Amino acid sequence: MSGNNKIFMGFMALALAAGVGSAARAEDGVLFKIHDVVPIKNADGNVVSCEMGATFYNRSSKDFLNAALTLVWADDVVAETINQEERNSRENKYSSKKKTPRYSTATYDSGTISHNLRLPSLKAKQQLTLKSKIATDKCFLLLNDMEINVTDCSLSDLENSSVCNNMFRFIGPKNAEYYSEFKQISPEEEEKQRILQKEKQEDANERLYENTIKAIKTLEDQIEDAQKTYSGSSQKE
Repeated sequence: MSGNNKIFMGFMALALAAGVGSAARAEDGVLFKIHDVVPIKNADGNVVSCEMGATFYNRSSKDFLNAALTLVWADDVVAETINQEERNSRENKYSSKKKTPRYSTATYDSGTISHNLRLPSLKAKQQLTLKSKIATDKCFLLLNDMEINVTDCSLSDLENSSVCNNMFRFIGPKNAEYYSEFKQISPEEEEKQRILQKEKQEDANERLYENTIKAIKTLEDQIEDAQKTYSGSSQKE
């Protein structure tokens, strides 16, 4: 092998190693998927909201104390309609046509759906499922890719919460991981997780109460000691 070939192969090996490292880092996060989307109709038969499930699987080595996400879905059809209406309005303004549209799509539809999700504690390699409802008639959008904004996040190791911004990764139905990377959880397991979470919260509240009582007792003892010291010094005088 010539010297040039050896150098080329060396660069290739470094590039492959860097690629593998990047892939590994990209997978070190929290996967989540949206599923079981059910349209809810009113008495007139119109869809007014959507129920859905959101399953999160923490594939990272970090324990999350909590996290809050804002998910934003875009309706491309409505967004393009709004853009076209705005272009027409600008063109009419600078032309001989002084027509003013009687209505605007933007007045009743922003072209996006926004939904907030708050996660309880999620340990490394743990999975949980949340149920929620969104007030929209566009249930068909909820399985599409969305914009993910992490609005709040706390890690058990007190690491800077900004690391959470890139740790949540949506997995859609077109991705094979949607079917293979998520473990099946039975209703019994979901109930078990809910009870465990409740017990942890109750334990935390009890510890807080006990620590508060201890702090009050310590303060009372310090006040009593100070009073005794003051009383003793007064008697000597």
